[in-house]
Amino acid sequence: MEDESPKKRMGRRQFLTGVAAAGLALLTGGLLRGKLMPVESASASATPTAQPDKPMAVNIRDFGADPTGKKDSSEAFTRALKFIEDSVSANPAAAAVGDPNRRGRVNLYLPEGSYLVTKPEALMRKSYTTRTVGLTIQGAGRGVTQIVYRNSSAGKYMLYNDDAWMFLTIADIEFVSQNAANNFMYSYSEGGAQNYTFERCLWTGSWNEIFRLEGSNTNSEMTWYHCGFSGAIKRAVYVPAAKGSDQFLNYNFFACQFEVSQGDYLIFEKGGNINVWGGSLIHRDDEKGGTFFKLMNGSHANGVQRFLCIGARFEHRNESSQLIDCGWNDGTVSFISCDMSSQAFRLDPAVHAVFRSANQKMPNIKFQECSLMGKHEFRYSKGSWQAPHNVVYENCEFPQGLAAKDFLVYTAEDGPTGGNAGGQPVVAFRNCRSIGATEETAFFDSDQGYQRSNRAQLTKKLISIKDASGALPARGGQEVFRLPLGAVILNVKFLCTAGAFDGSGPADYWLETSESVPSRIAAVQAASAAQGFRKDEDVFFECGTSARCRLKLRAGPGVEPNRAAYCLVEYIG
Repeated sequence: MEDESPKKRMGRRQFLTGVAAAGLALLTGGLLRGKLMPVESASASATPTAQPDKPMAVNIRDFGADPTGKKDSSEAFTRALKFIEDSVSANPAAAAVGDPNRRGRVNLYLPEGSYLVTKPEALMRKSYTTRTVGLTIQGAGRGVTQIVYRNSSAGKYMLYNDDAWMFLTIADIEFVSQNAANNFMYSYSEGGAQNYTFERCLWTGSWNEIFRLEGSNTNSEMTWYHCGFSGAIKRAVYVPAAKGSDQFLNYNFFACQFEVSQGDYLIFEKGGNINVWGGSLIHRDDEKGGTFFKLMNGSHANGVQRFLCIGARFEHRNESSQLIDCGWNDGTVSFISCDMSSQAFRLDPAVHAVFRSANQKMPNIKFQECSLMGKHEFRYSKGSWQAPHNVVYENCEFPQGLAAKDFLVYTAEDGPTGGNAGGQPVVAFRNCRSIGATEETAFFDSDQGYQRSNRAQLTKKLISIKDASGALPARGGQEVFRLPLGAVILNVKFLCTAGAFDGSGPADYWLETSESVPSRIAAVQAASAAQGFRKDEDVFFECGTSARCRLKLRAGPGVEPNRAAYCLVEYIG
């Protein structure tokens, strides 16, 4: 760019800052009222003049920040932050609405460029403890505005909120860390931290923690919209048990990306109301992996325990990548229309989800319209039998060809001889199937684990068996199918209405196992199939082995194809 005169440079800055201010007014949705004033050019030692009754947008370059990334801009951010703090004013409507919290009157704009920061607390500092509503830090675009955090004090945070700032918006900025000990934001709240929004932000490089939330109350109403996390991140959003609160609520993640070589995404050691809508979550080709969702530590003093993930896509590129590790004792955990199958073609089945019951019940767990690779493990303790469990997989697909018995892993936390098997949760599968399924691997509706469960709520299932032509097998043929291991057949019906079949052959059908010496379960014979037949046989047959699960519907040699006839098998399990 050609050299500009001071007058021309000042005019260009006024124009750009005015544009940024107009954009900020739209982004904040009218939160900040009044006329947005463009800022005059200022030297590194000077600051714009605040007008308490009028919101302002100030440009970080006017405080001496270097957009080339060659010089340390820490002091420029410190000056800008002090100016923002000094511009805070009383709430004019405090008496009317009963809100004594002060109001932020300055928005900070970061134009395109790369800004080097070497000192912690450059964007928010612990020393500021005045409860204040309203702060916006606005960049020019994710990747367009970049802050490189090269912290010389390992373990410190770029933003530190000590029960002060509320209604914070940070948008369109990329944050880069080059030290695995670096942290982005710490927020401590006893009621003075809530309603944070992060829009189109990106955290890249090596990080220890991105967000750490502690305190006794609030730290709630937080939203991440189209944000991205990449690189190596130990913890992205973390609420520790020691200083966290069961009152931390309402965390919303819209179309966010967590695509890292290693690390955990959301870790809630306390309760919470957590929503994940869409997005891409990937553990890249690295053996260290991590866990996308950790919901820990059992009971939460009647606090909310609710997790919902809708329409997200996951890639477990290594066996150490986990979808969820859940230790909640109550509430709900739901996955709807999520896909975890992309790497199923190249990895052996491994445990990608763990649910724990520490002598108590688990939350209500449901996977609906999901594609699930690997296995899910359910761990229970000696006293887990005392409470009911509710686990359902509905309309799901399993891309690695597993049957229900192979997909589930049951583990007694107290060891094979120390636990009460009655605490093993019953897991219900409804309308589920294996991708590429054959009669050997198909999922029928099944209730798994009920044989040992202390209280097992079961449903009867009824299936109709026919061949590929839509008829019962004929001329000595057979139709092979499989019931779940552990299923118990209660009834077999052979039915054909008189006159519905116009053939001349007999009815001769029977149901048997695939054992070396087959067990015949039920049969029907009639001299003329055209005259109809009905055989309703109550049985009690346990499918306790693989050969007893693999069943054959067979026909005698003189039987003609009959599309009007039915073989109905009723079972539990």
